Formats: sequence, structure tokens, C-alpha cells
Amino acid sequence: MNKIFFLTIFCFASFILLSFIVINKSNNMYFNDIINFDKTLFITINEFHVKLPGELDHFMILITLYGREFFLPFVMGLIFIFGGKIGRKTVVITSICILILIPIVSITKDYIERSRPFEPGLDTLISIDSSYSFPSGHSTLIAAGFVTIMVLFKGNKYTKILPVLLVIDGALVCFSRIYVGVHYPFDVLGGFFLGSGISLLIVSIVNYIPKIRTIISNKI
Repeated sequence: MNKIFFLTIFCFASFILLSFIVINKSNNMYFNDIINFDKTLFITINEFHVKLPGELDHFMILITLYGREFFLPFVMGLIFIFGGKIGRKTVVITSICILILIPIVSITKDYIERSRPFEPGLDTLISIDSSYSFPSGHSTLIAAGFVTIMVLFKGNKYTKILPVLLVIDGALVCFSRIYVGVHYPFDVLGGFFLGSGISLLIVSIVNYIPKIRTIISNKI
């Protein structure tokens, strides 16, 4: 029973709760107020681009398109090259988490069947994907990336800045998905909990394997 174990349980429980709230297969009348809050928050964030300078729109579009696809692999590459043995182990485990999550996200979206944002007067900055909305694939994978790296990677004083940059990038990517109009806040939050939960679970398993080997060796 350690901190990672409780955080893992919390993440999975939070993800399951959000799934029940937004699922499109049952009567969710009991959650109408919560869903309306989610939609109201989405509209508020999406309308920022009307009130703020246009340069921010271009920045958010770049972040939402390339923050995950390019920045995450770039940071992982630097950690793999300059992070030593721990860095290489971290990147391998991060890659495993991401590979596991890709089909999980796809299956979950098809099961939950939450439609993409569609509100009167909605102004999207990029074309909306044809897939379902919950959970956000971007927030899921970026959360798995930075959580795994933050937990496992213990680099030197120069490489420690990389996980911090990844956390900043992850926060921007998650926010940008709402800003550009392709996800509700609960989609992003659900993705964060799912990605973090799987990441912490894999890390726990990897950390527990040496303990199992030690127990077996002592009994033999």
C-alpha cells in the first residue's frame, strides 16, 4: 500500500465516474446539471479566442496539432540519449504505456459514444474528428507520457528540466483541445485520469517485478 497505489485507484475511479456521467447508452438525467456545467465551461473556454489576441489562436492550433505528435517524442528522444540507463528504461516504459492506451482509447470511445462538441454559435478553429469525443486521445497519451517520466526519470540537474517542460506542454495540449473546439472539458479530464491511471499501474507492475524475483530467490 503506497502512494502510487492509491493514486492509481483514484485515477481509475475518477475515470469510471466520468464515464458514467457522459455515457450515451443510458438515461443520464441524474447528471444533467453536471453535463450542463461541462458544456458551459466548454463554451466559456472556446469563446476566449473571440476576446483574446488572434496570435493566441495560431499558438493553440500549433499546440493542439503538434504538442503531442512532435514535442513528446522529442523529449523522449532527448531522455533516451542523454538520460543514461534510467532514461532509456523510462522511455521504454513510456512507450509501452502509450501502445497499451491507443486501443483502449479507441474501444472506450466506441463504447461511450459521446458526440463531439456541438453548441449553438460554436466556432471551431480546426476540423472536428469523425470519432467520438470521450476520452480525449491527446490528453490520454500526453498524460501517460509526462506521468511516467515524472515518476521514473531521475536525471541530472540538466535533464530534470525535460519532464517539467513536458508537464507544461501536456497542460497546454489539454487546454488547447477545448480552446479549438474539439473536446469538452470532461473529455480532457477523463483522458488525463485514464492515461495517468494506466501509467501508474504499469510503473507499479515494473517496480514490483524485482520484489517478486527477490522473494522467489529467497525461497529457493
